[in-house]
Amino acid sequence: MIVGKHNEPPFENPSARLSGFTPVSRRRFIRDAAASAAAFPLLVRAQRESDDGQRLFRHGVASGDPLSDRVILWTRVTPPSSRSATSPMAVRWQIATDERMTDVVGRGTVDAALERDFTVKVDVGSLRPGRTYYYAFDAGGEQSPIGRTRTLPTDGNRLRLATVSCSNYPAGYFNVYRCVANRDDLDAVVHVGDYIYEFGDGAYGNASDIGRAPLPRTASVTLDEYRQRYAVYRSDIDLQAAHQRHPFIAVWDDHESANNAWSGGAGGHTDANGPWAVRREAAYRAYMEWMPIREASSGGIHLYRGFRIGTLADLIMLDTRTFRDKQALSTDTATLARPDRSMLGAGQEAWLFDQLRSSQRGTTTWRILGQQVLFAPLTPPGAPVLEVDAWEGYPAARARLLDFIGTERIANVVVLTGDIHSSWASDVPRDQLLGYQASTGAGSLAVEFVTPAISSPPLFSIAGVRERAPLLRLFAPQVKYLDGERRGYALVDITPERVITEWYHVPTVTERTPTETRSARFVCERGSARIVAG
Repeated sequence: MIVGKHNEPPFENPSARLSGFTPVSRRRFIRDAAASAAAFPLLVRAQRESDDGQRLFRHGVASGDPLSDRVILWTRVTPPSSRSATSPMAVRWQIATDERMTDVVGRGTVDAALERDFTVKVDVGSLRPGRTYYYAFDAGGEQSPIGRTRTLPTDGNRLRLATVSCSNYPAGYFNVYRCVANRDDLDAVVHVGDYIYEFGDGAYGNASDIGRAPLPRTASVTLDEYRQRYAVYRSDIDLQAAHQRHPFIAVWDDHESANNAWSGGAGGHTDANGPWAVRREAAYRAYMEWMPIREASSGGIHLYRGFRIGTLADLIMLDTRTFRDKQALSTDTATLARPDRSMLGAGQEAWLFDQLRSSQRGTTTWRILGQQVLFAPLTPPGAPVLEVDAWEGYPAARARLLDFIGTERIANVVVLTGDIHSSWASDVPRDQLLGYQASTGAGSLAVEFVTPAISSPPLFSIAGVRERAPLLRLFAPQVKYLDGERRGYALVDITPERVITEWYHVPTVTERTPTETRSARFVCERGSARIVAG
């Protein structure tokens, strides 16, 4: 915890600054959003060029990495032009049990400094489990919006998560974030990657379509360019609302650095971009500055970590990008079959096995893996691998994990996935055609729920994919549900008896709307390792 001064007076008139915590009516939302959208082309420019010293908290507030007794609080201060660009700014923070910020249980002061892009993170401890808290910041005579956060429960009765991924700024509005923000029933939002996209304008979404231009207009490569990209994303009103209302538990995928990243490079990185190690370090530094993530004491990139929710569940967040071996060609059967190829790297893989073993040997009911790329097998034996960037492109690594689950009798494993811009529900057998019975689920070792994209183009927008999808019924009987048409999020409801996942989809991302539709519901009963329609 960052220890600050504890003798400051409470913020003045806190009730006058309470905002963002009541779901707005559809009519009011569309009215306000339309006004914001109409003004947007000027907004980014204004944020870069404004001399308005009363707009210090332009990127909102956020919280993340909740534990039963602590949580990370985040904000960023945009220094006014009247101040030296290199001078730090003192930022006060307070956290309270009520939304009027009268019952203050913690406060302090921390500097917003140039070397961290004027972002602030505070690790607030001594909190009570399963409680809602409210927090705010103060700097330069201006007070931030009031944020709402929540510590993890310890009673083991229930946990409700929204799982999200793939928010592409120029590709569409963040209506999914707005829908998540409008929920009152979440303990946390689990973001499994592609929080930003590094591409230049026009490479994967065109700003001219809806007037949402990324900055810089070219691809992000340097530290300053990644910082600019986060600043644009965090200017979005819907993303700000989701952060303001719920704590996030996040891990990156590839687009926070470069497309199809692996340990020694990326498909989207060339020699013209400079050394890969320098670019990745810049991407990681910006990610840690702008995300409400608890920072590890060890050096290097360290995003994998665990969260315990009493005896109910262990949420194990994995990093499938930083340490993986290079992707193989789908026709390179020799490389694909190498037994030493890794998705997680030796250190993270050993850590994961330890986490699963200790969780199973304890009294914990569920083991939830938050990770990036499709885990369940899809490719039939003897056929070219369909997706070499997913786990099936690393068959030995997946086999080691599934063999460990089977040998150690690790029960109640649920995999939460993003990346593929579609909604899936699948059993996870070691082999979908050998030793697995689709009708009963016999042979399944885990289940997987895939959340769709927030705004990136859906899977079925790729030519020919929609037409080939029915073939999954023949060679991938473990897939019980697939929607490749729509964006949305997955709601994961965990109780001691079962995990229920529901998919909510939005009708469009080309205009702002808070409308959502529940599209599917699947259930995994405790001890079954299979899913059924619910």
